[in-house]
Amino acid sequence: MPATATRREAARAKKAPRPKLNIGAANPFALAEVRLGRRINWRRVADTERVLEQALGVPYDQLFDPRSNSPIFAGKEVKEDGVSVRSDPPVSVEGTAWVDPGDFFEETAEYHDPVQGAVGDCYLIAALSSVAWSRPYVIAQRTRATGPSAFVDMIEFHDGAKTIRVEVTETVQLNTPGNTYIFCRSSEAGEIWPAIYEKAYAKWKTGHTGDTPNVNLIAGGDPVAACRQLTGLTPSYFDCQAMTADQIYQKVRENSLSRKTFNPMVAWTYCSPPAGIKYSDAHLAGCHAYSILGWHYDGGKKYIVLRNPWGYYEASISVAPGNWLAFDGSFWRTIALAANDGAFALEAATFKKYFDGFGLVK
Repeated sequence: MPATATRREAARAKKAPRPKLNIGAANPFALAEVRLGRRINWRRVADTERVLEQALGVPYDQLFDPRSNSPIFAGKEVKEDGVSVRSDPPVSVEGTAWVDPGDFFEETAEYHDPVQGAVGDCYLIAALSSVAWSRPYVIAQRTRATGPSAFVDMIEFHDGAKTIRVEVTETVQLNTPGNTYIFCRSSEAGEIWPAIYEKAYAKWKTGHTGDTPNVNLIAGGDPVAACRQLTGLTPSYFDCQAMTADQIYQKVRENSLSRKTFNPMVAWTYCSPPAGIKYSDAHLAGCHAYSILGWHYDGGKKYIVLRNPWGYYEASISVAPGNWLAFDGSFWRTIALAANDGAFALEAATFKKYFDGFGLVK
């Protein structure tokens, strides 16, 4: 092939648009709570698999596989006869009430605050966690109260070079009776900033003009784009298949200081997994977004430190034991890798196998 033709092919490939990411696995633990109508302390459940199977009606080994008919992948955009439509959402919005359940902040924005609910917007919740971890001041600086009496918050998002300002009250949609959470919540009791961010995002993305947007309609999306929408920073995408495990590890290190990412980073698993990958065996979920918190080196092994936005359900293979230390601005933060709070360190080679891609904004 002539050199000029080769250059033309390369130019066309470079200009080819990225495939639209439609990452979205709902939190099965939150979904089970909604269907059972009560809050569950999952750390005290003796047989978690059985409870999930009974509540969600799917065999446990199929629950985390996007090739199965699992309810955690419901509600996203799908193609029917060439037309984009939404599949039925996993939860009903009937029997609910809009309630103000707490204070915007209890302390400040922290990586472990956002806990995803029963809708497949893991791409947004993982991005929220990554931004709160790498650049917590963004959450504080781009949110402010408006209105002389009612609790109304103005939250900034970014659409390219355009800044979008969305106003919402501090009421969120809860299940009745009992006023239990359906959608995103904070891991800290009485704190509501993650839920308010999700509500404002849903209002913006659905074009809702009132104060009660349908959060079900934001299932499925792009976690890197969500980081950009939260920060206004420039996105970069990386294909795990095109990189070695060491290159992935080094890319995370390039964007970290004292083991902690200083640029918000996210990763996502396959929606169409290659042969031989069974996510339930690894305690991972397919078509799901995770936050990248940093890197770890222990016993001669290289690890990527991740957080599941479910705030629970950590990988069970090729993971580091013990604690991870990262310098968090003014102090060394200790994160217990076996605490089952969503944070874990996964060997870089295993990350490469199970994850489709990752990205960052800076």
